[in-house]
Amino acid sequence: MVKFLDSLPHLLGGLLLCAAGASQAALEPLDNENLGRISGQEGLSIRADVMASIGKAAWVDDGGSVSLRNLKIDNGCTSAAVCPDGRGGALPLGAAQLGLSLPIFGVELPTLQVDVVQGSNGQQQLALTLPDLTTINKQLNAGGLPAQTIRVRVAGDLYVGESRLGSLEVRDIQDISGTLRVWGH
Repeated sequence: MVKFLDSLPHLLGGLLLCAAGASQAALEPLDNENLGRISGQEGLSIRADVMASIGKAAWVDDGGSVSLRNLKIDNGCTSAAVCPDGRGGALPLGAAQLGLSLPIFGVELPTLQVDVVQGSNGQQQLALTLPDLTTINKQLNAGGLPAQTIRVRVAGDLYVGESRLGSLEVRDIQDISGTLRVWGH
């Protein structure tokens, strides 16, 4: 997990470079004063589909430890009953689909949206927004349609020290929404 988290800034940096190249805009370094003058940004949308195996992620304190071992992140589709594709077949085992795409309804939600917004205090804030599955699913259910699911499985073995407590699995998210705002003072 630590190696994955350590490589996350490099992955996001690569995504930012790809997005900048696609827009054909020159990148120029900005100091704090020039950055403060920028307004009207459209933000950045990131779509991350993840498939990973991690041997061990541990937290150690005063000689004791808690760890997740044999950690897997994928879409959890191991049989037709687990991940039907809506047409009588099954989705194959693959990467966790962390965004939401419903082209027939014009819904394309990334894993994470990054925007600069103005807070209620007038300060500019960095807003990190997750897909709003809760609202979408309420609207779909009201129209008699099934809820949409982000296909993800995070599974591993939980240990305290060298004693195995059992297995942990998080699977398929249907209700998620939220925004995290960051600002300096």
